[in-house]
Amino acid sequence: MKQSSLSLSKRFVCWSVTLILIVASTAFVVQPVLAAENHCIAPNGIDLNVLFGISKQIVTPYCNQVDSGEQWTAAGPAWFMNTSFEAVPEEFVPAGANPPEDFLAKFVAIKYVVDPGTRQEQTYVYPISNKLWSGAVAGFPAVWPGTLSKLPPMSVGEHFVVVYWVFSAMHCDGLAAVVDENCLGPGEVPYVAVRFEVTPGAIQSN
Repeated sequence: MKQSSLSLSKRFVCWSVTLILIVASTAFVVQPVLAAENHCIAPNGIDLNVLFGISKQIVTPYCNQVDSGEQWTAAGPAWFMNTSFEAVPEEFVPAGANPPEDFLAKFVAIKYVVDPGTRQEQTYVYPISNKLWSGAVAGFPAVWPGTLSKLPPMSVGEHFVVVYWVFSAMHCDGLAAVVDENCLGPGEVPYVAVRFEVTPGAIQSN
């Protein structure tokens, strides 16, 4: 079942709060050197490029400018899960021993529709691979598929992107049994939509 915008908003709040815990737990960890000086800084001061270990520009509601010539990505807030199926809806059928395994078994791809409904509309699909970001945050497993994609540079001006997470079957996080808040799929889930601007200022990135 597709998730409501309200429940995704709750996820975003939880994501922001949890990022504070990430800083506290990784303050003394040496972070990988990025290949470019792109830094999407969350409202709480977290550098998402450093967190996810990527150099491409990240598009979010608060990082909504991209340099021309730059590759970019977007995915919405990370998805947090329980370590076990403590609570799930009756209709849920697991495809793994725990929620993280179930996610990996059912997540198919991340899909982007850029400038929908215009002459410039473009669709890009990036299937799951070993580039998917996953980790444990404050004891909870989390995933973020923005690391799968590398969207091409856009023309200067305003753009709009709708990001879909694609599942082969219903996935649930095991945290509670509310389908609209704790489950995703099956099919294409419109996970986030962002309006952003491409500005002059970068040579074609590699």
